[in-house]
Amino acid sequence: MRIWAYVALVALLAGAIGGGLRWTYKAGYNAREVESREEILEAVKEAEKEAEKRWAASVVAATEAIKVEERIVESIRVVEKEVPTIIERIVEVTPECADLGPSYARLLNDQIRAGNGVQITSPTSELDD
Repeated sequence: MRIWAYVALVALLAGAIGGGLRWTYKAGYNAREVESREEILEAVKEAEKEAEKRWAASVVAATEAIKVEERIVESIRVVEKEVPTIIERIVEVTPECADLGPSYARLLNDQIRAGNGVQITSPTSELDD
C-alpha cells in the first residue's frame, strides 16, 4: 500500500471516531436537556402548589377577619340603635338632664368597646328598668 492509502485510512478512522464522539456528545446533551426541562416543569408545578396553599391560607385568614369585622359592625349598629332610646329616656325622665353624664359615658364606652371588637355586656343603667 502506498502512503496516501494509509493517510486515507487514518483520516477515515479519525472521522469515524470523531463522528462517534460527536454523536455520543449530542445524545448526552439532548438527554440532559430533556432531564433539565423535566426538572424545571416539576419545580414550576411544586411552586404552583405552594402558591395555591399560601393563597388558600390567606383566603381563610381574610374570611376570619371579615367575620370579626361583621361582628364589630353589628355591635356598633346595636349601640347606634340604643342612642335615640337613651336620649328619649333622659329627656322624658329628667328634663333638666341631671343624669346625662353617666348614661352618655356608658354609651360612649359601649361604642368604643364595639369598635375594638369587645363584646358588649347587657346595659346596667338605672334608666333601663
